[in-house]
Amino acid sequence: MAGLLVAINGKPLASVSNSGLNIISVHVHGDVIGEEVAALEIYGGLYGQGEADKHLIWVENQEIAQDDELEIAFVEDVSTSHPGKTIEELHPETASQEASDQSMDELYKELSERPRVRENFSFELVSPDGDEVSTSTESDDYSFQLGVMWRWHKPDVARVSLKSNTLEKIVNREDGSSHAAFNLQFGQKFTFRIVN
Repeated sequence: MAGLLVAINGKPLASVSNSGLNIISVHVHGDVIGEEVAALEIYGGLYGQGEADKHLIWVENQEIAQDDELEIAFVEDVSTSHPGKTIEELHPETASQEASDQSMDELYKELSERPRVRENFSFELVSPDGDEVSTSTESDDYSFQLGVMWRWHKPDVARVSLKSNTLEKIVNREDGSSHAAFNLQFGQKFTFRIVN
């Protein structure tokens, strides 16, 4: 079955086959107030199927440091490297915790008052065609997100997007700035690095 392969600095991290799933996602994110530069997650599952629904996590909060090279490939035949786990399996202690009643306004105020540990992010991305993209977030951006998503209704492609966003737009659920967007076809890969 088809799926995604993820490696960091040339070392395989995980592979996820789409067998029995209708969504697979690789997500890298970072912000200007966190001590860690960025983190990576791999998750997915079967959604919209009633009792058969499942949400699984293969990699959670894998630290990505400055100059780490992330390589993601979309391949036609791959096996899942290790079983995914549910949120309950990863965090059994949260099952009994009550949901936070903090409003978006309160969250915005809290985050906006925290000191920045970096001014912005700069990236280098090499597309499947070999094109090199060098780009940076803006001075008022709060965070960035690199997403790679495979969906069942377009089984022959995985969608890649690199975006950044201000805190205001996040709170207001508005779209941020797009830095790169393209599709991966079977057998294609790209690399991504945070250089600053």
